[in-house]
Amino acid sequence: MTINSRSAARRFFKVINLFVRIFWSFFSLKFKALWHKPGWKDTRREELYFLEARRFRNTAVEMGGLLIKLGQFLSTRVDILPQSATRELAGLQDEVPAVAFQDIAALLVKEFNMPLHEVYAHMDETPLASASLGQVHQAELPGGEIVAVKVLRPGIERLIDIDLRAMRRVIGGLKLLTDWQKWVDFDAIYEEFAVTLREELDYLQEGKNAETIAQNSAADPDLIVPRIHWDYTRRRVLTMEFMQGMKVTDYQSLEKAGINRSRLAQKLLEIYVKQILVDGFFHADPHPGNLFIDAEGRIIMIDFGMMGTISPDLRNTLIQMVLAMVAREHHKVVFYLKQVGFVRRDADDEILARAVGLFLEQTLGEGLKSFDQDVMILLDDLEKLLYEQPFQIPARFTFLGRALGTLYGICIGLDSKISFLDAGKPYLKQFMPKQARPSQIIKEKGAALGTALVEVPPLLEKTLRRAEQGQLEVKIPLKNVEAALMQNAQASYAIAWGIVLGSSLLGTVYLYVHHFTVAARWGGAASVIFFLILLAKTRTRQRSRMPRHPEGIPKGRY
Repeated sequence: MTINSRSAARRFFKVINLFVRIFWSFFSLKFKALWHKPGWKDTRREELYFLEARRFRNTAVEMGGLLIKLGQFLSTRVDILPQSATRELAGLQDEVPAVAFQDIAALLVKEFNMPLHEVYAHMDETPLASASLGQVHQAELPGGEIVAVKVLRPGIERLIDIDLRAMRRVIGGLKLLTDWQKWVDFDAIYEEFAVTLREELDYLQEGKNAETIAQNSAADPDLIVPRIHWDYTRRRVLTMEFMQGMKVTDYQSLEKAGINRSRLAQKLLEIYVKQILVDGFFHADPHPGNLFIDAEGRIIMIDFGMMGTISPDLRNTLIQMVLAMVAREHHKVVFYLKQVGFVRRDADDEILARAVGLFLEQTLGEGLKSFDQDVMILLDDLEKLLYEQPFQIPARFTFLGRALGTLYGICIGLDSKISFLDAGKPYLKQFMPKQARPSQIIKEKGAALGTALVEVPPLLEKTLRRAEQGQLEVKIPLKNVEAALMQNAQASYAIAWGIVLGSSLLGTVYLYVHHFTVAARWGGAASVIFFLILLAKTRTRQRSRMPRHPEGIPKGRY
């Protein structure tokens, strides 16, 4: 597919126009609210989130390319968009009309520099699957082996470049016209998205990713990764072993084949626990089109274009956090959430611990009894937790969150009673750090108890003697009380200066009316000074309050 300068410019401005219309629909609310009733702005904003997400979704399906990927990416950003928008974007399917076979054949001839029949003995013209970046055809190698050939859509690199340039212009406009950069790091989101997208356009890298996953899971007989045929693979063409199976969400076929759905959900969970916490390299796009089940109940994993990595240090922290979740040690969970960047450092530990405890016990501890109803409750609770507390999603966790969110839906669909924490507990023990193992914990607790038995009695005696002599001092943290007193003091100062300003203005008017012109001028100058002081006091008080999201959602920095 050839894109000339005119069509490229048309697409560029169409993408920009989409974002400008979405931006203006929200930005103009502050003006439209002037002639509407109180409360209209908030109600209309909630409606716009859904309506504009639908506008984006329809345009993305029409234009394809980057917009579909961007919609899927934004559907995972529950720290940026409300639930009504993410749900609409989550429905955006990574499927677009198939490219004509003659265009696919022309690209294959160009990549291999030989006629198509010399590369493949036969290739089906009807694709097995069609997505935003490429499509898959079944083919036969000269030796008779059946393979799946993944071909990049012709001209897709050019489309991606146009769309990325348009996105960069849009981000520049947002940073210039709004202060939203305080709440969302647009540059980090853009860079993360652009890098990941360009990696998906390189099928040589995808082949290497597949082999890495296959090597890491070589000891697991229940996970199958298709073999890559490197002689028939290029940057825009990936040829792999053809494997047939049932979709992981085809429950009727799974039951007919006699496959235990509960065991399958457990196995999926174990595979991802190992990839994330042990290997540090995981499949980041586990949607139903990339997970199949063979007749023996083994899991076939395909499409390794979108991968995630976890550093060893971060992996150890995540293991500790998961172990704290398993042990229901909610304060430790909050500590690790802060350490990895999910929660701001100034968050209230007690409130968060209670919120995390309630969330874990209600949603992960006992499993879900009713899929549709309980998942809705889960999403509502998660949204409130994200918006009412200072939660955020760091850039490095975007694709991990996407993978876990999709995996959650698949596992619950297979077994609505599965308990994520309890199911992962036995498997996690294999990767538990030495200091977290029961024997080591018992040893450390025993040593601590022995030390306490020696040290506590003298300390207790010393404390009682001071109490008896009236020398015992008790220190109580008054951070919150001091903050409240400071705010009240600032408010009092502002009121006092307001009274002074009012008196000054009245005095000035009195002097002017009675023709004391010089004195009235001095009074006017004093009034200006008092006004500036009052303005400074008011702004100081406003800065001491918790910042808010530009669209009315409590602040959660990216």
